[in-house]
Amino acid sequence: MKLNMKKFFFIFCLILTVIQLDAQTFQRFASSYRELNETKAGDLNFRFESLGFFQNNEYTGNTVSGYTLTGAMVRPKLSYSPVAGLYLEVGANLVKYNGKDKVVNALPWFSARYQFSDRFEVVTGNLDQNNLHNLPEQLWEPERIYTNKPEAGLQFLYSGTKLNAQTWVSWEQFIQQNDPYQERFTFGLTGDCKVVENSALTVKLPVNLLFYHQGGEINVNPNGPRPRVQTHANVMAGWELAMNVGEKIKTINLNGYWLGYKAVTADSNTLPFGKGHAWLLETSAQSKNSKISLSYWNAFQFIAPKGRLLYQSVSDSDPTFTQPDRSMVSAKYFWQKNIAKDARVAFQIEAFRDMSSGDFSYSYGFFLLLNPDFLLKKFN
Repeated sequence: MKLNMKKFFFIFCLILTVIQLDAQTFQRFASSYRELNETKAGDLNFRFESLGFFQNNEYTGNTVSGYTLTGAMVRPKLSYSPVAGLYLEVGANLVKYNGKDKVVNALPWFSARYQFSDRFEVVTGNLDQNNLHNLPEQLWEPERIYTNKPEAGLQFLYSGTKLNAQTWVSWEQFIQQNDPYQERFTFGLTGDCKVVENSALTVKLPVNLLFYHQGGEINVNPNGPRPRVQTHANVMAGWELAMNVGEKIKTINLNGYWLGYKAVTADSNTLPFGKGHAWLLETSAQSKNSKISLSYWNAFQFIAPKGRLLYQSVSDSDPTFTQPDRSMVSAKYFWQKNIAKDARVAFQIEAFRDMSSGDFSYSYGFFLLLNPDFLLKKFN
């Protein structure tokens, strides 16, 4: 009976994929960093950002155990734009899980954004994580926006007519002289180039590069030799094709990507594999409020340290288990609605079938995002 219910659920997801063609992703939905074109010079605002989440992941197999995330992320801020092109935020980041008394990721928030020109900007302090740097979930787990500390460091963004790109370094662990632990940071470079753009068709060529470093030169290990330096890299390249088809169904997308993994330094190979690769093929349809997609994932010894665990060739729940060859199909449905100017709600359902093992997994989530601004004072 249990197996029949799983089959029914998978068929249900496929039916949704066929008939609910009624453009959104969770990454875009959860974006809250305010753009400079939305600010006014001289305005001092109180900004209250919040994301309520209920995410249930029913995973099977040995790669990752299922779990549930339920709670809220809150960011109260004071925001001020002293002159056009400069935007400042000061506040706090708080995450509270339902059923857990302790607040996690309770950290101060500071971010400064300056616009050098119409196309080029820089962010220091807490970074602009809108659309999660345009990274796919295979390289960057979307849940990190409310499970991890907010990213902080240095970021450059370029937005042009043909090219959009950004590069950033997020410093996750700072060290001082003789600290007993290693520094950790992530470096990223993402971008896409439009090679075709007209009323019927848009073709982009995206390229992503990520480095994850763990090391340091001034730290020590009181119990023995200095910990091993580790540097891991992921790369992705491919195409994104969007066809404009009508009013109800806005676009149909056909995307393909190649992804790679490599342990860069000799000491980095602390994981079961030193290098690997994967292919991702995806087709999707988008309307004003929703997106449906079907995808095929094929991987060999693929590892992404910040990616979604379900796609890895190594196990997160069992250190002794590896699955070098992965082949998986998935169906996803995402719906969102704008309730008001600064409020929106979303629902997501996903189904995964591991073609090698036959394991079936699914997840579903409900999200409510509020980002109101309250003008406190307007300076001339």
